[in-house]
Amino acid sequence: MSMGQAGMLFVFGFAFLIAAIMIVSMLVWASTKKAQASAAREANYRELAAKAGEDSAEIKASLAELKGRLASVERMLKEVE
Repeated sequence: MSMGQAGMLFVFGFAFLIAAIMIVSMLVWASTKKAQASAAREANYRELAAKAGEDSAEIKASLAELKGRLASVERMLKEVE
């Protein structure tokens, strides 16, 4: 192998190595971004679930209050009759 061919082989090998490193870096970066987006989405779902639980408790309390008022109105109507 002549010196020119060895030099050319070295350059192509080095270029292939750089390309491989760049491709792997891009894949790692993409998977990291995907994981971050997934974590953010899961955090939003958790927040939404917590808010839904709080809203459900408020609705239950309001419903209990309304049932109590309805019962008192029914008692008053029965007394009037």
